[in-house]
Amino acid sequence: MIPPASMAIAALTLMLWILWSDTIRSKRPTPILYTFRIGVFLVMSGVLVLNMVRYPSHFSAGARILVVIAAGVGLFGAVYFGRRLVRRA
Repeated sequence: MIPPASMAIAALTLMLWILWSDTIRSKRPTPILYTFRIGVFLVMSGVLVLNMVRYPSHFSAGARILVVIAAGVGLFGAVYFGRRLVRRA
């Protein structure tokens, strides 16, 4: 079983990498890819928060902080890609 802090770090790394790779790309992807990215960011944030609420005994204080940061980055990423999707249309 993956510890909660490791899961939050992995999610945070993946979300930040996706955001970074989109900012350096000169050619914009299709709208369906933006929609998929919004879904991924919201699902990742939701799963982390749901696990923290459902299994509070598994989370230390540090793991809770990492989950809150990862969920914040997930919401920021969903808004970022949502704005790019709307601006594109």
